[in-house]
Amino acid sequence: MSMAVLIQPNQTVSLSGSLLAILAKRLLHYHAVHQINVSLTGDFKTDRELIFGRRAFIKDAPLVKAVMMICGYIKAKAYITPQEEFADKIVSIYGDKYGKYFFIEVLSALLARVTNYFQAIQGVRDEDPEYIKQDINMIINELIYRLANPNYEVKFVVKLYEYPQQYEVLVEIFEK
Repeated sequence: MSMAVLIQPNQTVSLSGSLLAILAKRLLHYHAVHQINVSLTGDFKTDRELIFGRRAFIKDAPLVKAVMMICGYIKAKAYITPQEEFADKIVSIYGDKYGKYFFIEVLSALLARVTNYFQAIQGVRDEDPEYIKQDINMIINELIYRLANPNYEVKFVVKLYEYPQQYEVLVEIFEK
């Protein structure tokens, strides 16, 4: 016997034999890629601005938007470009009370290490790029996964590429 099942586009589905289970409702999906088309100087502040933009324009960087989204900044939706994937809604995985605090912490840590990675692969920083990638994953584990609200299942991925020089961000939040 076959049965038609209506699945909402923001739900995760698991099929096992004849058993169908909806595991979690997706609250947020964001995916973007950003190419680094600049030569870096070795000066951290200058290089960070070259990669992510200056002051008012920093919100245009996909990594910044991703952190804004997990911290509950609704305005991030207005900065999404047609080249980026966005679905559903923005929620703070830290709760409304702590989202803005964690925004500063998470963003500062990730911007610093992503900047360091591109400095290292361009030869203006003496540090192993693979170590920097591991450090970024530790930051994500500590500041995002470990401290997120237990009512959410969070996927936050930052991939760094040497050729072509670019980074990719994927964020998904599911309600348990």
